[in-house]
Amino acid sequence: MIPHSRLPHLLWHSVAGLLLLGTGCSIAAADAPRAASRVLDFRHAPPQWQTAICLPDDPRKSLVDENGTLLYHYGKGGNDFATRVAVEVVPNAVWQKQELLSPRVPIVRTCRTATGLHIVEETFAVTGRAQGISPDHRAPPRDDVILVRVSNTGAAARTVSPQLIVDTKLRFQFKAPHAIINGDDAISSSLEMLEIAEEKKSRRVIQLATLTIAPGKSADFFMLYSGGGSTATSPATVAQALTARAQAISWWDKAALPYGRIRIPDAGIQSLVDSSIRNIWQAREIKNGMTSFQVGPTCYRGLWLIDGAFLLETATMLGAGDQARQGITCELTHQQPDGRIELLNDFSKENGIVLWTCARHAQLTRDKAWLESVWPKLQKIAEHIRTLRRQTLLNETPLDDGLVPPGMPDGGIGGVFPEYSNPCWNLLGLRAFIEAARWLGKSGEAAGWQKEYDDFMAAFRKAAARDMRKDSNGNTYLPVLMGEASTRELPQRAQWGFCHAIHPGKIFDIADPLVAGTLAMLAATERQGMVYGTGWDATGIWTYFASFYGHAWLWQGNGRKAADAFYAFANHAAPILTWREEQSLTGEKFRKVGDMPHNWASAEFIRLTVHLLALDRGHELHLFEGLPAEWTRPGMLTRLDRIATPFGPLTMELKIAPDGKSASLHVEPLAEASCTRVVVHCGSWTHKPGKGTLLELDPMRCHDIVIPLE
Repeated sequence: MIPHSRLPHLLWHSVAGLLLLGTGCSIAAADAPRAASRVLDFRHAPPQWQTAICLPDDPRKSLVDENGTLLYHYGKGGNDFATRVAVEVVPNAVWQKQELLSPRVPIVRTCRTATGLHIVEETFAVTGRAQGISPDHRAPPRDDVILVRVSNTGAAARTVSPQLIVDTKLRFQFKAPHAIINGDDAISSSLEMLEIAEEKKSRRVIQLATLTIAPGKSADFFMLYSGGGSTATSPATVAQALTARAQAISWWDKAALPYGRIRIPDAGIQSLVDSSIRNIWQAREIKNGMTSFQVGPTCYRGLWLIDGAFLLETATMLGAGDQARQGITCELTHQQPDGRIELLNDFSKENGIVLWTCARHAQLTRDKAWLESVWPKLQKIAEHIRTLRRQTLLNETPLDDGLVPPGMPDGGIGGVFPEYSNPCWNLLGLRAFIEAARWLGKSGEAAGWQKEYDDFMAAFRKAAARDMRKDSNGNTYLPVLMGEASTRELPQRAQWGFCHAIHPGKIFDIADPLVAGTLAMLAATERQGMVYGTGWDATGIWTYFASFYGHAWLWQGNGRKAADAFYAFANHAAPILTWREEQSLTGEKFRKVGDMPHNWASAEFIRLTVHLLALDRGHELHLFEGLPAEWTRPGMLTRLDRIATPFGPLTMELKIAPDGKSASLHVEPLAEASCTRVVVHCGSWTHKPGKGTLLELDPMRCHDIVIPLE
């Protein structure tokens, strides 16, 4: 429970004028100025992007870039795609836009114009093929289609001579009616493939038969890419391709993904939420019979424990806890005989990450039996953290004494150093482990580990006092690297671990000056609403760091700042509703870092959306701390439906009256009696500055409340 004295932004006193329909409510006031208008318009979208069209858990990660080009064989041609396939209807057609058919249906529509012509290329995966891995460990065939509609906007008939562009570094053969890549993948077309019209290095231009379009009419053709060793026989005609498109729409509309749990009145935000869910499931794979939540389809196609922690939390929040648990089972297979979790060298934070992941999952699923079943593994992880601490008293550097040995910070700083990201995550993991022990009634064990934690934190405090520095604005902050090495890095570089220590780690008191100073330092770097230079690109933007940053401000009680970070995050997405890990500032020469779609970003967007609306604080559930005022305009509806919380599923709805003069709040009872109260924050959206309100609700009762907005 967060005492009132630890929420300095709240001024607790009575306010008249609320009409309450229900019982168990008390009222207090808050001083929270209304934020400036927030609009999602993709103003900082990257100029280059790619999106996935593959199916959920698909072992073939088919991608499409911003030009509508199909991308294949990542990593077989260096750190890039070895094969690119595109269609060109006429030379010099002008790109107009690219969009998804809908956030839940990954049919990518690329629109172009030429004199007298309008061209739409729709790229999608055929949904009729089997999924999963066969007994011989081969991925099943995958058929992808570029379906092209050419519309004649002129007054006379037009004849076009489309071309197929195949750029591959792999073995290439052309034998009509197919082009074959690497002896395994086949390319065909509904228009006859006539000849190779041009060949230069790895790029081949295949001439297709002509197509004549009457004035005011449209004509369709398609290209089919069949991967996996067998030449597809369907679709073979345009009619069959159109049927495959309709089947794909129906398949995705019925896909068993956890949609519908979050309803946001900003249509653009809702689209990003739905697309993020789809992208997380598209990036997943089934490996060795276990579900592996993966970050992306290219350079981050694999298991990464830190990214996975938040992917798994997101899946659990959305009601897919059974699937998330399979991901945790996969993670725990990496435990070593000495108890440690190790996928990356010099990354001891993985131990704390897994402790937190398991504790949080058990909390959200309210499953003590499962937590008991994995408890021996968690005990061994905690013991290994104790061992790491002992090693610091014997190694060559005194900087890390009582913490953990030197490691890699990541997130902008490579190499092995005495540093703070590994201690932060091991502290927060150990804290979560102790809370879990208390939850299970293991009070003696919790008390013993609390002594270890307190000693660990004392060592952290001693080291932090030694290493505190000031930025050029006079903000006192904790650098990531210890000792003099910190002077070689930007103050904001790799501060992701510190943000996580604030939330979800909760290892600092809200009034801690160390937190206030470090967040002030980060705020001083903001460009385009984002922390600048904190990742691998010292002059760029780490897109989903906005969520780490927004969560930190939210936990500190500044929901307005969190909502600002949230919209900045959204505005750095591409129009096809995905993020890259890092990108340049708008207007600068474009540079990129990492995968795309980057689904830690997808998870963070969903997490921050939920937590702006509902955030658990100890034994309390706080609603609407970060609710953007833009979501409270006349007629708007915001809803969470059975979102997993530590107190059971949360269902609540905020509906603004058509005249905008009042809001109806419906909150259903929580299942877990450990929740002492539900606190509704109204200050940022109900009244003018200085006249906000807080409502305290009985968590075990149903509430229907009318809140005046003027």
